[in-house]
Amino acid sequence: MAETLKITVDLPVSPERVFRAWLDSYEHSRFTGSPAKINDQVGGAYTTYDGYIKGVTLVRSPFGRIVQSWRTRDFPPGSPDTQVEIKLEPTCLGAQFILVHSGVPDGQSREYMEAWEEKYLRPLLIYFEEQVGETAVDIDG
Repeated sequence: MAETLKITVDLPVSPERVFRAWLDSYEHSRFTGSPAKINDQVGGAYTTYDGYIKGVTLVRSPFGRIVQSWRTRDFPPGSPDTQVEIKLEPTCLGAQFILVHSGVPDGQSREYMEAWEEKYLRPLLIYFEEQVGETAVDIDG
């Protein structure tokens, strides 16, 4: 039976900024460190990690939701695509990034969870933290 993962991370930029970066070939390549080709329109195909991951954008609701089909080269022939849904919610300090990956093959959820954290979410957080910087705010002055 397929499994579903849910991962949440707070990012120091607006939902719009995250939305645009996720669907932009150049920025996606920058934050993952690997080539990505993304047609950002509904029905548009994408590949990431130099073609290892591929899919189609199914839903694009600026700037709060993206749904994409998702599969890797390692999927057995004829196996169904999985689905990735990204929800972006504004917070006081930026955006909450909620990733829901459904249809994960039974027994592989831990492997996928680690891959999402290592290959996407940690690099995404670092990418935006480097852009925002660590500027101190002087409330009194």
